[in-house]
Amino acid sequence: MRYTYYKDPQNPTRISGNFLKILLMTLILVVIVIWVVLWNSANTYQPELMSEQAFYEGYFTLNTRLDQTLTRRFPGLEFVEGRLSDDGIGTRTFKIRDAKQIRASDIKKLLENTLGGFGFQVRQTVETNDRWEFQVGSDSTVWSVYRFEYPAKQAPATSILPADIARVSKRPQIVVIIDDFGYSMNETINGFIAMKETFTAAVIPGRPYSTQVDERLNNRKIQTLIHMPMITVNNTTSEPDYVLSDELSDGEIQRRLKKAHKEVPKATGMNNHQGSGGTQSHKVMRGVTDFLTERKMFFIDSRTIAASVAETVAREQDIPTNSRDVFIDEVDDPEAIAGELFRLARLAKKRGEAIGIGHCRPNTLATLKKYLPALAEAGFDLVPASKLAR
Repeated sequence: MRYTYYKDPQNPTRISGNFLKILLMTLILVVIVIWVVLWNSANTYQPELMSEQAFYEGYFTLNTRLDQTLTRRFPGLEFVEGRLSDDGIGTRTFKIRDAKQIRASDIKKLLENTLGGFGFQVRQTVETNDRWEFQVGSDSTVWSVYRFEYPAKQAPATSILPADIARVSKRPQIVVIIDDFGYSMNETINGFIAMKETFTAAVIPGRPYSTQVDERLNNRKIQTLIHMPMITVNNTTSEPDYVLSDELSDGEIQRRLKKAHKEVPKATGMNNHQGSGGTQSHKVMRGVTDFLTERKMFFIDSRTIAASVAETVAREQDIPTNSRDVFIDEVDDPEAIAGELFRLARLAKKRGEAIGIGHCRPNTLATLKKYLPALAEAGFDLVPASKLAR
């Protein structure tokens, strides 16, 4: 009997080959699809202009861009802060440093040109003397608020001076001369030397610190005078070795003046110490003016007596000169000194200039330190004595 199971023999090798071909083609197709997708993704161009949705998603990026655009376009603007409220409205605050170069209409135009393409409207909601405000939104929804504020104006400080001299025009000139430097070198003297406000120091000759304080004042560019002792009407003096009087010969007057100048070598002028008698003497004052003429120095009459001829004689001899208007510390009390200082300022305001004389005392120093800066701030010019000697 013949076996028939060989009649239609199976071919397993052929079936396996077909399966492999199908698998390979499927893999190739998948690879092609993936490559096409990736290629399309890599070469898809997105324009820089944001869509409305992109605006919402890129909210902070856009705000930063606008901050930079605004401050570049308007250098007078300074970005202060950005805040986001709980309901999603952002507030951008700017300070207007230079209002002369910025107008609200210019800012509105820039915001419209920048944001209008996104379908947003810009609406100005505030325009006052101290700030401008713009809302950015679409339809009834507000997305951003741009606020531009002027710096808060500081209220003018209340002057410590009386109202009538708290502000002046035409720059009235005030000279403050402080007498009696040379007796000591203490905290009060150091306080005067350290003062920033202009004053003139009168140094008395023959005292323990006369030359030293003259040098220190000169180093600080503080003008010095020889505070020249002269006899009183009672024929008394506190400086017998230097005092000038009618009883002295012309030669002795010159010797004492030269000795005084040697003690205070940096001095550019002179005023009298005491001298209610000496300044009434034509002989004494002619000796003084002869000395000053030779050295091209000026003279300030302290006016310790109304009958003084010092300024008259100086003018006759063409010596630059002037005289005291106010003794600011005749009463050694802070309130009294302040009152006399105000009187000096009122005279300067009325006449254009005035000269005050005080002394090396703690109360005088404290009062000057308090009020001289205020007088300068009010419009008075504090000048050295030479400025008013003419």
